[in-house]
Parts: sequence; structure tokens; C-alpha cells
Amino acid sequence: MKKLLAVVGAACLLGSANVAGAAASPFSDVPQDSWAYDAVAQLAADGIVEGYGDGSFKGSRAITRYEMAQITAKAMAKNPTGADKALVDKLAAEFGTELNNLGVRVAELERNADNFRVDGFFRLRDERHGKANKNVQDTTKAYIEAYTHAQVNEHWSSETKHKITSNMRSDSGSDGTVQTTNIFALGKYDNLTVKFGKFDTVDGYAYTHEDPMRGLQVSFGKKLKAKLSLGRIANPNNRFDADVYSGIFTYPLGKRTNLYAGYYYLKPQTTGFKAIRREDYSLGNIGFDTLLGKNFRFIALYSRSNASSTLDVNRNGFLLELDYKRMQVQHPGSFMIMLRHLRVNDTTAISSRYEAYCQGRAHGTEIGACYAPIKNVELGAKYFWGKDEITHKTKTFVRTEAKYFF
Repeated sequence: MKKLLAVVGAACLLGSANVAGAAASPFSDVPQDSWAYDAVAQLAADGIVEGYGDGSFKGSRAITRYEMAQITAKAMAKNPTGADKALVDKLAAEFGTELNNLGVRVAELERNADNFRVDGFFRLRDERHGKANKNVQDTTKAYIEAYTHAQVNEHWSSETKHKITSNMRSDSGSDGTVQTTNIFALGKYDNLTVKFGKFDTVDGYAYTHEDPMRGLQVSFGKKLKAKLSLGRIANPNNRFDADVYSGIFTYPLGKRTNLYAGYYYLKPQTTGFKAIRREDYSLGNIGFDTLLGKNFRFIALYSRSNASSTLDVNRNGFLLELDYKRMQVQHPGSFMIMLRHLRVNDTTAISSRYEAYCQGRAHGTEIGACYAPIKNVELGAKYFWGKDEITHKTKTFVRTEAKYFF
């Protein structure tokens, strides 16, 4: 009878302790004589836990139920076996309420962390323009481009792009620049995307335009997709600045081919180095891209404008491109080889990728390749050779670079 009373009494005591523990504040101390301290000490001796939230094991002081739940959560993550598992299970039962609260809190922190993220890349780039282009300076530069994304609600976010550039051929200590090149609001709905602010826009396979725009851009459509833009563009390379109104349209012709068409109306504010008069003009282009077999992609684009030029330049431009394979930085060993033939000048492009290193008005061929030796690292090289359409002088260009994505 005495044993029975003792067991019943112990059960009552344990039950009341559990009720008290469940009702207690998670930041109230665990009593110094609690069995939980001995359990944690044993788990620490067995290498299952290494300490409290800050990584230490302060066995000489009382700790809160919240801290004990942290220790228990770490022990559970180790998937212990045998006697250690029994201790961890007992701790989990004792501090179940705090563990649940901790889980909710962690989940909320993870959701908040997902609402804001930063990514980008570091790039080291060397560019050489050949002996025939003595007026163009060779450069070696290091860049960091950092992109931030802050989710506002289900449909809207704020986006920025920051660029740090450093001249690696100078030791002056004041050769770097920091620029915010993008800052805009982004809205995404089922078949509608809205950008408002200053944002990058890449048109005509980067032949027509590849620089920031300040204004409004609306993209919509399912199969026939349209991108309508209005605002101001500024080319940092040739200092061309203009108001622009544009419409870009794409349409899939089967699963392997896409048709492309674009129209721009431009009102130049400053012509910079472009050999055009400060008069309104329009620019149009048509083209397509298609997959050839498993590994090849072919691109063709024709461009024409009615710009009034100060030089005798051809108002017809084009881009022909053949790509082999596709490089993906997430997949080490992947690579791509590119072959391009093009004519680009001040009238046929606004702010072209190719205009930048051709120094405008060029007709020639480019070969290049990029390779991912390890995850999130890209090595690239390209070589261009051709002629200046006005002077007929040889133009060459060599670029090598390494990019590290984060």
C-alpha cells in the first residue's frame, strides 16, 4: 500500500510539474534541481549538444525554458540513438510548447528573410583594342554588381542594382566609382509585368539596346507578348540621351522558334558621340531565334532607321549569331561557344552591346566562349575583327574576364 501511494504521489507531482511547465513563461528559469540539467549534461558529455543558443554550456546557472528548448532542438537535429534518444525524447516532451513556439518563430524569420535578398557577382575584365585603335585605351577593371530584392506584397517588390568599378591599372587610391544603376518598383501579375523607375532593358538580342531606362515599362500577353516602354535612356559610353517610346513584340512559332519585332520613336536630347543630328527619328527591327537540333541556336536580326546622320553611314544593320551549347554557372563543366557577324552603327542601334567595344560604325565578326570550371564561376573570352564603315580601318577587340556569382 505504501508503494502504491508513493507511485500515485510521484505521478501527481510529475503531472503538476508538467502543467506548471506548460503554463510557465518561456523565459522563466528552469528550476536548478530539475532533471533537465542532468539530461543536458549527459548529452553534452556524449557529444550530442555543445551548449546553449550562444554555443556555450553554462551548467552553473539557471537557464530559461526557451534556452532549454534551443538545446533540445539542437539535440533533436543530431538524430541520437539509444539512451541519448530517450533523454532527447523526454526533453522534447517537457519543453514541447517552447519547441513549437520556437518552430513558429524560426519559420517567420525564414519568411522575412525570403522577403529581402541580395545577390550579384564579382567580375575581373581585361579589354584590348589592338594597335590599329591607338585612340582607344585598353582597360583592366574589377566590378562588383549587387542586386537587392525586397518583397512588398504578393505582387509588388522593390529592386535595385549597385555597381562598384575599380581601375586595376591605377594605384591612385581614388580610381573607383560607385553607382546605383537600377532602382525601380516591380509588379507581377498573371500575364502582366510592370516596371516603374530606373531599370535595365535588353532589346533586339542586345543589338538594339542594353542599358538602363528611366520611365515606365509594361509587359503583357500569353502567346503574343508585348513590351511597351516610355521614358528616357542615356548611353554612358557614347553620351547619347533621348526620350524614347517603344514597342517590342514576340511570338512563338512552334516550340523551337520565336519571332521578334521592335519599333522605337526617339527624341534626342543630346547626341554625344553619335554621328546623328538632333532630330526626332524612328528605328525598327525584325528577327527570329530558333533551335537547331539539341545543341545549336541561330539568331537573325535586321535593323533600319530614318535617322539623319552627319556621316555617310549605312542605315541598315544586322546581327547573325550561332551558339553552340548553353553555359550554366550552376553546372560545372558546362560551356557555350558563340559566332557572330554584324554591322552596327550610330543609326541602327541605340545603346548596343556591340557598339560599346566596336566604338560604333563597325562591320565584322566575333567569336567567343564561356565556361563554368566550378559552381558559380564563369570564365569568358571573345575576339572581334572587322572594319570601320567610314574610315575602312581595321578594328579589333579582345576581352577576357572571370565572374564569380554570389
